[in-house]
Amino acid sequence: MSCEIGETVEVIDIEDGMEGSYFRAQVIDRSPGRRTVRYQTLLADDGSPMEEVISVRRLRPPPPTVVARFHLGDMVDAWHNEGWWVGRYVRREGPKYTVYLENEAPGNQHVSYPKAQLRVHQEWKELEE
Repeated sequence: MSCEIGETVEVIDIEDGMEGSYFRAQVIDRSPGRRTVRYQTLLADDGSPMEEVISVRRLRPPPPTVVARFHLGDMVDAWHNEGWWVGRYVRREGPKYTVYLENEAPGNQHVSYPKAQLRVHQEWKELEE
């Protein structure tokens, strides 16, 4: 992935408690092996969009939209805390889908979402040249 200036990407978070979350950002600068991104939903302390210099290994293109039925046990991404968090679909109650989020604090790991806040989980694997 080239990660050109102006390109929209998703950044995987690797901090404790945030692992497995993806946040949408735009590339605003580049240097060898690193990119400066401006997040679309994460804010700095002053209320402006947060910017960060990160390794290109933490970037992926936004995954394509896939229309699918969810089956119990499927890995999904849930729109949670301003980003996409990886979880497992465990139960449906009416229009709500309950997702188990492993990296949430105990007691907060089962969260229910409308289908519009879920997407099929997709892993990015760059093609080897």
